[in-house]
Amino acid sequence: MIKKIQTSLALSENGAKGLVKGSLYNALYYMTLMLPMSILSLFLSDVLSTNESPERIVFRYTLYAGIAVVAIVLSSLFYYLQYSNVFIVTYRESEAKRLRLGEKLRKLPLAFFSNKDLADLTNTIMQDVNTLENFVSHSLPQLIGSIISTCFIILAMLIWDWRMGLALAWIMPVVLLIIILSGRFQTKHVQSHFNIKRVVSDQIQENIEHMPDIMSNNLAEQFTSEYKELLEKEEKSHRLSEIAMSVFVNGGQALLKIGFATTVILGTAFLENGEITLLKYLLYLIAAARVYDPIGGVVFNLSYLYYALVPIKRSKTIESEPEMTGVQGINFDSYELKFEDVHFNYLADTPVLKGISFTAPQGQITALIGPSGCGKSTISKLATRFYDPVQGRVLIGGKDLRLIDPEEIMQKMSMVFQDVVLFDNTVMENIRIGRKEASDEEVLAVARLANCDFVENLPQGFQTRIGENGARLSGGERQRISIARALLKDAPILLLDEATASLDASNESEIQAAINRLVKGKTVLMIAHRMRTVENVDQIIALESGEIVESGSPKQLWLKSGLYHKMYNLQTEPN
Repeated sequence: MIKKIQTSLALSENGAKGLVKGSLYNALYYMTLMLPMSILSLFLSDVLSTNESPERIVFRYTLYAGIAVVAIVLSSLFYYLQYSNVFIVTYRESEAKRLRLGEKLRKLPLAFFSNKDLADLTNTIMQDVNTLENFVSHSLPQLIGSIISTCFIILAMLIWDWRMGLALAWIMPVVLLIIILSGRFQTKHVQSHFNIKRVVSDQIQENIEHMPDIMSNNLAEQFTSEYKELLEKEEKSHRLSEIAMSVFVNGGQALLKIGFATTVILGTAFLENGEITLLKYLLYLIAAARVYDPIGGVVFNLSYLYYALVPIKRSKTIESEPEMTGVQGINFDSYELKFEDVHFNYLADTPVLKGISFTAPQGQITALIGPSGCGKSTISKLATRFYDPVQGRVLIGGKDLRLIDPEEIMQKMSMVFQDVVLFDNTVMENIRIGRKEASDEEVLAVARLANCDFVENLPQGFQTRIGENGARLSGGERQRISIARALLKDAPILLLDEATASLDASNESEIQAAINRLVKGKTVLMIAHRMRTVENVDQIIALESGEIVESGSPKQLWLKSGLYHKMYNLQTEPN
């Protein structure tokens, strides 16, 4: 049962166990709330029929008072137990679930993210988990507890007098059947609302990210108008989903009142015919006034279940995605990087790489050149196992990357890409990401090698916070921090995506010299756009339309007068 609950609600084992315990305690709590009615029944029966001595009567009344106190204590105890097993466990479960989703995303291939956007994933981790938290803590235990306690109470009512019990309870299954049959209708409108909410979130993020472009092209009015229309559409969808839920919730709770009417009508008829006593009639009226409250909660919580099913499904979709897995703790004899007949495409029937085969020897610099869209960056992503080839193999030291855990691969690689990713932290800590245990002296040493002299002009030097993604730095300064980070990691394989592209000629030559000193014994794969940066590399792989058109040393390719020769002349000839 625990496993089934885990699967259905995307919970951990502890979360599922806490839900079961909390639901049972909730049922006991609701049943203890009916104890006062039972005590009242016994009390009135004694008052109307006893002929005992005053001392005996006092004793019995004291006993009833004691039972009432015990009922209050039990009610408080069960409420505390259901609170501690539901709310506290659920809040911990929400924390664990967000961490679990984050860990899951970290292990997914980049192909997953190409079909998702940041706003959608953020909504799943934050809003959807929050919805699940509210459902599991505030609705589901009450739903289960109400059903269990009401079944016991109705059974007792039927055993005492099946006719009055039936008059009281007949409406309940009718209302529940209506709510259950309306589930698909409610879920449809909730799903529609969630879809439009996702579009709104995407639009907000896009507007913020592209605000400079929007303002510089005088598109503010157009984007505002489009955003307003989108919000109106979301509001309309929200109203429809709320109406779809409220019609059945309020309608179901209203129908329950018919049960009270049938209890009054039939009870009055039975009383007039002398078939029941006045005491029994009054007690069934009291029960009818009380028993419909939990069922009203069942009606509401069933509708909330339909609302929660959508975020539960979204969360389960992420958790069911296949991870990139592999063997850990591998010992490499060498760090030679090799591509064997590699084919790859991001979209079906749109090949990006077509039979790529080359070797990047250890201790040498291999440069990838070619026009935009030829597949250079894709090769680097396959080398890091951000993606797996559709066909062929990528190997490090003769070992297929598909058999190696991605984290193991990352430990062997340092990367500097064109799109630098920095964090809203200090310069020191952004560089230390390369090797978390590095000392301040080691960080400062690689910063000097990467020519990070600009840090001296920052307000707090290396302790200056640089803003989200280094917003307070220039492009060249961000690139130099990224290079320093890669140098600090000192991994046996270096991937450079035009690492010096954002630097001026002076800084570029200094950093290039530093990189050259550090590549000894390492495998270096370099993506180059400027041909003068590859004049001294060991090997050039020239690509065009996803295929290798020529390869060799710079001198060899220059003599061939092929793609390298052409690109070099285009970049160096005067305008």
